[in-house]
Amino acid sequence: MTLLHSLLHATNFSRPFLSTLVPSIGLAYTIQGLVALPSIVAQTERFYDLSGSVTYISCTALSLYLPTIRARFAAAAAGSAKPAWPSVLAALAGNGGGLNWRQVALSAAVSVWATR
Repeated sequence: MTLLHSLLHATNFSRPFLSTLVPSIGLAYTIQGLVALPSIVAQTERFYDLSGSVTYISCTALSLYLPTIRARFAAAAAGSAKPAWPSVLAALAGNGGGLNWRQVALSAAVSVWATR
C-alpha cells in the first residue's frame, strides 16, 4: 500500500466535509512545518510570504481535485476504468464535469489573491 493510498484511506470519513477538510488542514500544516524548519535555523522570516501563497494555492487545488483522486484510486482498486480528470473550463461553461462552477470561481479568486 502506497503512502498516498494510506493517507486517502485514513481520511475517508463518512461526511464529505471532513473528507476534504482534514486532508487540506494536514497539507497546510505539512507545508508550513517544512518551511518553518529552515526559517528557524536561519532565523529569518523571508520564506513565510511565499509559503503562505503556496499553502493557499495547494490547499485550493487539493480541495478541487481530492474527490477525483479518491475516485481514481477506488476505480484502480476495483479494476475498472478510471474517471477522467475534471475540467475547470467545462465547469465555468456550465457543463459540470465533476466540478461546481461556484467552487471553481471561488478557487480562482483565492488563487489570484494568493499570487499577489
